[in-house]
Amino acid sequence: MKATILKSCHSTWIFDTKRMRFRRIFDDVDAGHRSASSPWRPYFELLVDPSTESFTVILTADHSRVIRSWRHTADCVECGGHKTGELSLEDIGNAVRF
Repeated sequence: MKATILKSCHSTWIFDTKRMRFRRIFDDVDAGHRSASSPWRPYFELLVDPSTESFTVILTADHSRVIRSWRHTADCVECGGHKTGELSLEDIGNAVRF
């Protein structure tokens, strides 16, 4: 799988660029309250703006449905730079298995 991985303040976004689908692995999830990751969802296009750290997931060809988020940084304006939970490569691998 060819993947693009983006870290936001509350989750890790995994984009399967070959199959045009994505999922999120949520940080700090209480077991039993919700799943640690979202299901795979199709997307049409991913736009990343390196000057603002924002990214947009375009879900439909007509651009009528989009998700906007931002990448987490050490000096993050969105969350005040708070450190988010860490995920191991094994955690990410388990979440993206088909």
